[in-house]
Amino acid sequence: MATLRIGLNYKNKGFPEVNCKAWRTFVKSLEISSVGPMLSQIVVTLMPLLYQIPTPVSEIFKYLIIDNQSELKHHFHELYFMPELPELEHINDVLKQYNQCHKSDSQLRTSLDNLLKGIAHETLEVRVHALTKLKQLLHNNQSDFHDMIMGIETVDPLILQVVSSLLDGCRESNYEAKNLFGECLGELGAIDPGRLELKSVSAKEDLVSFQASVHDEKFAFHLVNELARAFLSADSARTQDCCSYALQEILQIYEINSTALTQSSGRRLWKRFPEQIQEILSPLLNSKYISSSTTDWTRIQHPMYGSKLGSNFRDWVCNWTGYLISKVKSDKATRVFQACRLVVKNVIHMAIYILPFLVAQVLLDGSEPEHKLIYTEILTVLNHSQTLDTKRGPMSDFRNMTTQTIFSVLDHLTKWKRHRLQIIAMTTKKTATVKGARAVPTAQNAIAQDAMYIRMGQFLDRVPADLLAKTSFNCKAYSRSLMHFEQFIKNKQENIQDHLDFLQKLYVALDEPDGVSGIMAVRKDKPTISEQILAHESVGELHDASVCYGLAIQCEPDNVSHHTGLIKCLFQLGQYNMGLDKINGLLSERSEWSGNLNECRVEALWKLGDWKKLEAYVKPDSHSNSWGIGLGKLLLAAKNKNEEEFSKQLQVVRHEQMGPLSAASMESGSYQRGYEYIARLHMLNELEEGFKSLLLQSSPGQHTVDDIMTGWQARLQLTQSSFRIQEPILNLRRTILTLANERKDSFLDKVIGQILLQSAKVARKAGHLQTAYSTLLHASAYNLPELCVEKAKWFWKKGEYDQSQSCLEKGIIEHFSDTIRIADDDSIEGQSLRFKHAKALLLFGLYSEQTANLESNAIMKKYKEVIEINPEWEDGHFHMAKYYDKVMNNFQETNMPDKAGQLILPVVQNFARSLQYGSQYIYQSMPRMLSLWLDFGANVAEAEKQADKKSSVSRSLQMKKAMLANLNREMSKAADRVAPYQYLTLFPQLISRICHTQQQVFLQLQEIIAKLLAEYPLQAIWMLMAVSKSSYMIRQQRCLQIFQRARELKPELHKFINDTTKLTDRMLELCNKSVDSGNTTLSMSRDFRFLHRLFDDSNFSRILIPLQSAMTVTLPSTPGQHVDHNPFPAAPIYIAGFEETVEVLPSLQKPKKITIRGSNGNLYTMMCKPKDDLRKDCRLMEFNGIINKFLRKDAESRKRQLHIRTYSVVPLNEECGLLEWVPNTCAFRHIVLKIYREKECYMPGQELAKLSLPYSAPHEKKLQVFREKLIPRHPPVFSEWFLRSFPDPTSWYTARLAYARTSAVISIVGYILGLGDRHGENILFDSTNGDTFHVDFNCLFNKGETFDVPEVVPFRLTHNMVEAMGPMGCEGVFRQACEVTMRVIQNQMDPLMSVLKTFIYDPLVEWNKPAKGRSNPQESGEINNEQALTHVQNIEARLKGIMKSRSKARGLPLSTEGHVNVLIKNATDENLLCTMYIGWAPYI
Repeated sequence: MATLRIGLNYKNKGFPEVNCKAWRTFVKSLEISSVGPMLSQIVVTLMPLLYQIPTPVSEIFKYLIIDNQSELKHHFHELYFMPELPELEHINDVLKQYNQCHKSDSQLRTSLDNLLKGIAHETLEVRVHALTKLKQLLHNNQSDFHDMIMGIETVDPLILQVVSSLLDGCRESNYEAKNLFGECLGELGAIDPGRLELKSVSAKEDLVSFQASVHDEKFAFHLVNELARAFLSADSARTQDCCSYALQEILQIYEINSTALTQSSGRRLWKRFPEQIQEILSPLLNSKYISSSTTDWTRIQHPMYGSKLGSNFRDWVCNWTGYLISKVKSDKATRVFQACRLVVKNVIHMAIYILPFLVAQVLLDGSEPEHKLIYTEILTVLNHSQTLDTKRGPMSDFRNMTTQTIFSVLDHLTKWKRHRLQIIAMTTKKTATVKGARAVPTAQNAIAQDAMYIRMGQFLDRVPADLLAKTSFNCKAYSRSLMHFEQFIKNKQENIQDHLDFLQKLYVALDEPDGVSGIMAVRKDKPTISEQILAHESVGELHDASVCYGLAIQCEPDNVSHHTGLIKCLFQLGQYNMGLDKINGLLSERSEWSGNLNECRVEALWKLGDWKKLEAYVKPDSHSNSWGIGLGKLLLAAKNKNEEEFSKQLQVVRHEQMGPLSAASMESGSYQRGYEYIARLHMLNELEEGFKSLLLQSSPGQHTVDDIMTGWQARLQLTQSSFRIQEPILNLRRTILTLANERKDSFLDKVIGQILLQSAKVARKAGHLQTAYSTLLHASAYNLPELCVEKAKWFWKKGEYDQSQSCLEKGIIEHFSDTIRIADDDSIEGQSLRFKHAKALLLFGLYSEQTANLESNAIMKKYKEVIEINPEWEDGHFHMAKYYDKVMNNFQETNMPDKAGQLILPVVQNFARSLQYGSQYIYQSMPRMLSLWLDFGANVAEAEKQADKKSSVSRSLQMKKAMLANLNREMSKAADRVAPYQYLTLFPQLISRICHTQQQVFLQLQEIIAKLLAEYPLQAIWMLMAVSKSSYMIRQQRCLQIFQRARELKPELHKFINDTTKLTDRMLELCNKSVDSGNTTLSMSRDFRFLHRLFDDSNFSRILIPLQSAMTVTLPSTPGQHVDHNPFPAAPIYIAGFEETVEVLPSLQKPKKITIRGSNGNLYTMMCKPKDDLRKDCRLMEFNGIINKFLRKDAESRKRQLHIRTYSVVPLNEECGLLEWVPNTCAFRHIVLKIYREKECYMPGQELAKLSLPYSAPHEKKLQVFREKLIPRHPPVFSEWFLRSFPDPTSWYTARLAYARTSAVISIVGYILGLGDRHGENILFDSTNGDTFHVDFNCLFNKGETFDVPEVVPFRLTHNMVEAMGPMGCEGVFRQACEVTMRVIQNQMDPLMSVLKTFIYDPLVEWNKPAKGRSNPQESGEINNEQALTHVQNIEARLKGIMKSRSKARGLPLSTEGHVNVLIKNATDENLLCTMYIGWAPYI
């Protein structure tokens, strides 16, 4: 087949016809059953012939698709690329029957899934066809893809697959295909990396799959697969023969065949290959290929890099690989690599694949001179790349690819070393088990005696870490640079103060302003001008940066980088004319600086629209392919409407962006590293669309412009919300529209003005107030109604509050004074104007409220006006309700309960209406609305109770009962109007009041809960089960009433509820099963046969596995009504059964670890925990989930990916429950103690006990023991865990960031809630991504302060944790994450307190259980949490910045920064740490 494909290259007269006959003979000679796996390959290979000789080719297709339809139909879905030609009409009719999805599937998803397979295909033609189709699919379904990215809170997993596949394709060698990958990335858009959770391979998985040598079966398997792929994609007979020879030899060496002994390695390998690979291998089992050519490597020049044999990347990698093959000495390795020597000459990707294994092999069995040659080659590449790259095009790609290849080789060697270390440790452990611990050497001794480990370590140690750091920096591999540079500082014990300049440059390049702020915090000396410039630029203080540049120019006038920096500052401030004047002035005196400054000049000219000068200055740089010059050329071609030049230049510029992406995609984390280039591809896509749809049209209509702008606006929303990314995109859009606006159409002017306002908003949010002001000045020329809103926000950001309100007032008078005309205008324009009017009025009302410039009635009037103008806007109703609520609280505080009671109805009404029109404020509206209703009902019930005792009804009670009746009616209306999924977000709050004492309130509550159970039975049933199994009869009865009502609403629930109850009963039996000491496992079929049998019944209801992902409500991410929104978009996974083994965990309560078989075929682990009230953990997980939603909504938080790790907690009753098992986690204590044991500095428990002082011991003595005994024996080693777990630089960097930031979030949230008992077993770390993960939330509300040894630190931040955050410790990333978290929580104080109060006051949860026994609930089934008010007040105080503890008096509120600073100081203070309980381990 590969030979026949090569024949397609010949186009001589008559040859295509002969070729077609050969293909027809070949296809008809095959067993039809074997054609299936090759069907798509055959069809796509014949595509070029189809357009030359359609009739004979269509006959072949007819034979395959129509004549053999029944045998091959299962493969027809792969033929998605069949063109619409008359000759294929009947064939396409057949294919459509199989390519259309089932009703339950999405057509788009199926198409996308097929195309993803196509773009990863071995055959180039298939990849090109699939990429072309994918580009069309992405373009034609923009809104659908936008919904998949932005429509819900988390990005659809299918989008993650698309991004990963496109990134992998950036290494494509074919020019056309590579550019198509770039086009698809641009069409998809520059999705914010913070939204994408692209999974990288964990160190554990990496080591399991690691191929250590040619003796490893995994190596043989992957090598054969790679060779088969090369064989299939061969484009010449020579390449095909080389692949065939290599495969033939490898099959013989590893004895791979289908007839080998069943248990043999060769037979096992054969079975692992898919059918299509076996088809390729079968003829090669008996083939007789012989290698006739040899290469003499004895006289070649070393190093090869840069020599005749290494003048380009292909030659260098192929020749160096070929040379190293000749140096392998081990017998089997020699045979394996010699078999590949021909293929590496012809197939570059095979050379890249084999090279790391070769280098490792030569280092292990080669001589010292050979080691030295490898070292010289590596050092030559690194030294050449150490200098800054000023070249563009092929030479730049050559340098990037060679350097990245060296990085890959060094990464492989590092993994080999770690793999070897693991083998040594396992061997030592096994030997110790057999002989006894005293009879064998320690792992340290075994390592010291391992010659191979030592040899590899010595070689890696020779490569200078600082050289690797600088080379990585120049190749823009910044996370790699940081990792190597930190190792250099640590290993050489360098003074960090001497290297802050380079570290600062690194953090600036990483776009990590938190790191820059950390550098500034630890710096002891006065920063240099350059360092101050970097600090100012990183946080957007451009005016200050330009002043510093001026000083730098005075000191070093001949340094062109200072001048370039100043010019770029002026550009970012919008002062293009001033920057251009400076460039012209400089070049008149220093013409040799033209190469450095011309790109800046070109950028200024196209932004100013000076096209004549642009043309003049682009020509001298005709061979330059830099981004700025390339964009200038593109825009010039667009201006001249030169389609041919535009298309040609577009391909060149796009291909230039693919070079760095190719290098970046060779390691994990490539999306973040290559995001700058992905953003450029995004811009090129919009430029292409603008050129075709706007500039090539004689006069684009408003409808066309509106459609384009709608799409572009959606694309902007999905990008990273940073000035650095969004401002260039907006700038380019303005230029495109300005070019299209030759006639000065008013609607185009308006769009340009709106884009200017967007730029001002982006700059304002980034803190670039000077740039924002400059943009606002330009925007004012367009006199848009919404200008006043953005300008008012700019004044407010500056702290000029009066100016802000004055600006709004004038704007409203100027643009919205004709209210009657605006109200009567039903056009789209009129609706838009009304929304802008409402927005301006709402902002005026909010500012007036915050500054107290207007009295209450006037403010209320403004909010009412907002609702009148835009009655279906969530914001208007929400802020109206908030203000009513504020006034009502004021009446209550001033002892005016009657007036307060009159306002409760409008508060509830407006909260309900805000929920009806959106979910943006749901965590403020929903809990407050429910609390007001339920609490008011409880007050009425209490008043009725008192009245019954007195046998009289007061007027006040009558009024209250009337008000309650109104509230019940309002809640009944709300239950119909508000979407059910919105209630589901606060389902625990609804359940918590299930024992409500007021009958009418309970009936309405019952109706709401029953409706939710009927609407979302899979999720709601798990939440209700704990109440149905309560030991309190009234709770059970109320729950059964709800079940009955749900059955009435939905009769088919009868069996489902019964089956779930049965399952819960059996799960409770499992939880409470007593286990003999020493017994570590139980049998599901023997010990829990009734549970085991439940799922043998085919009629048993489908019950959801209660995973967090399946139980969490997903809200719409965009404003407005979403009646049809699906809150659980993922396909449900049901319980299909249980695995046989039940593991008994060793802790006191003997929890059981069970494995559930999912309906999707996967296994899910859960822990069944007895004798522990998990309702508190459940409530806290819900609270943390809400915090996560607020963190995701905040731009600063989202940029940092701040979150709390949560997991599913499902109480089954008051004493048992299920916990979702989180894999790949390890406790902090275990991690650190393991490293201490390896380093032989572990302190055993007996020795620790001797150093433990009584609580009454003098403080000085405690401090002395802590400093002189404990700390020296427990040095900081936690950072080593990150290097071991994340050997890949990008995953190491992202893991360490994740660690620091998730630690910060849980530290601040834990402090606010008074979370204690944070010992080393309760803090876990995820070995796949570095996340901090806390468990056991029993010690809440500062309970730790009441222990026998009181807890005095706010959270754990011991020296090990600080050291693992990097050379700046808790400065920078950790501190900034703490401040952002604290600020978000403080800003969201009202909604969080609304939710928290419902948890603390939860009548079903005993937060303060007495020491002995359980408190007696009231007959109502509700528990009175007496200390709840104190807890609420303490939490509110901390949220307001008031430090409060037992040992300190209440002080004045602190700023966010001051508050965080005090907390960090206290958490790291040795004077406090030394007094902590020894079991808390403050010394690790």
